[in-house]
Amino acid sequence: MQHDWTMFYQEEVKSDRKIPLPPEVHTVVGDDHEVHGHSVYWNYERNADYIVLSQYALREPNYGDVTRTKVYGAEHGEEATGYIRIPEGLDELVRSNYLEGTRVNYMAYEEMLAGDNPTVFLLSNAQFQRLLPSGVRASVDDREDADDRDLEESLLNLPAFLPSP
Repeated sequence: MQHDWTMFYQEEVKSDRKIPLPPEVHTVVGDDHEVHGHSVYWNYERNADYIVLSQYALREPNYGDVTRTKVYGAEHGEEATGYIRIPEGLDELVRSNYLEGTRVNYMAYEEMLAGDNPTVFLLSNAQFQRLLPSGVRASVDDREDADDRDLEESLLNLPAFLPSP
């Protein structure tokens, strides 16, 4: 089964494992929780240790729920901005992919964005590059002049390579 990638944003992890949250991602997975305020829910795929953001915990057996965290400095809606912080509840192996200066990718295909609990992957560049077919990975590594838009365009034309939440 192939998927068309409809969302791809790249950000850089800041100090204290803070990650800017693009407004479009916040609009999709953000929730106005009565206790936590503007927040997102953190899940991880148990086999590959991919982080999956959602409005509510994922209940499928191959996903572990972690916690709900606040979206700092944000207002929910079309102009939402702010940042999220990697929660302490994640295993250190997973957390080690999100150190200061690491580039991360928010990614989703159309089916992930539909339904009652939309989801978005949050992958480090290292995780993401391990998923690329070897020929594509070599061409991305060899292109020093490639920018994020080139990478995004290439990705949106690739068949899906991630498990569906």
